[in-house]
Amino acid sequence: MGLASSELSNWRKDKKTKRRKINSTRTLIFLENERNLELLKDFWYKLNKSEENGENENDSKIAIAHTLVKMPMPCWDDFMWRKQASLLTITFKDKEIFTVSSFNNSLEVLKSIYSKLIDLDAKDREFNSTYASSGAKLSSLPRSKRFQEEAPGLWDEFEEITLELIKNGNPLNKIKI
Repeated sequence: MGLASSELSNWRKDKKTKRRKINSTRTLIFLENERNLELLKDFWYKLNKSEENGENENDSKIAIAHTLVKMPMPCWDDFMWRKQASLLTITFKDKEIFTVSSFNNSLEVLKSIYSKLIDLDAKDREFNSTYASSGAKLSSLPRSKRFQEEAPGLWDEFEEITLELIKNGNPLNKIKI
């Protein structure tokens, strides 16, 4: 009888410990997602507040892409998500894992687009300043326009991903913690 009572007590204690780990993991990742989403909203607000209008839609996209590369990118983090990897399968349903993973991947894509725009801008500036320092007439110099050519498409992708993330909110928001 004592052995059965001890086993039952241990089973309950283990179950309670597991439930506590699950709850704390859910809470940590929920809060991490909330923080990332708030940083994204704040960044988006600041970016659009300073939006410049061009003569046409393409010029407007190029102008806002230039504004984007001048702004520091938020420090989105998925540290808790990565750190709790061993607990993810017992904490979340498959669909939840997929949605949180997609959320984090979308933030990574935004960082990648941002980096690509910075790289294009830097290469254009470098190319254009190299010719300008040669002493040739400015009107006769070839000018790099890669940023102007690629920025509108990259901006469209950046905007689409950002608006979708903001619209969907925290992937764990609809789930009770």
